[in-house]
Amino acid sequence: MTLRRIQLLAMAVVLFTLLLAAPPAGGGAAAPAPANWTFEGCWTRSSAQPCRDVFRDQQGNFWVCRDCGTTGNPGPGKCTQISSGTLALGLWCS
Repeated sequence: MTLRRIQLLAMAVVLFTLLLAAPPAGGGAAAPAPANWTFEGCWTRSSAQPCRDVFRDQQGNFWVCRDCGTTGNPGPGKCTQISSGTLALGLWCS
């Protein structure tokens, strides 16, 4: 193989790897948050459980809601308050 062919092959492998690692279009999109709640990301207690939406309210409290991207309009009726310490023990989903 020539050096040029090796370079092209290496570039193809890198691009292919990046395409496989890219998240699916629309997947994990932030759910619309009320004006006073901020979407923080998707989180799970363990890799065996589904990822869930996490929001922060105006007072700085964290809330775990429905499955990632499905919360819709978060609020105390749909979400459960969670401590930052508990969040630190779980996993943030990509």
